[in-house]
Amino acid sequence: MLTKRTFFLTATGLLVGYMAAGQSTAAPAGGPTPTDILSWLTWATAAVVLLMLLITAASLAHASRLRAAAEATTAAPATPTEATAPAPVGAAAAVVTGEPVLV
Repeated sequence: MLTKRTFFLTATGLLVGYMAAGQSTAAPAGGPTPTDILSWLTWATAAVVLLMLLITAASLAHASRLRAAAEATTAAPATPTEATAPAPVGAAAAVVTGEPVLV
């Protein structure tokens, strides 16, 4: 994580430095100027970043929908079930089953 972050920060710093150095007042006569090439690179980088942001947002939205659906299915059962009483114990069990109670 730290290595990747350091790499991306260094690459971004170098890109900004090259862009600043590429802005010159003397333009060559033929072909694209260095400023044009750097602006194309900047727009391409911005497009990639925007695409990554959109994919991340879609992934987060999908994950939140799945989590909400999972919570909804565990919170309320799909079909209601009958309430069952606990089994009688001791003298109450004898009364229910019809056995004599020995006191």
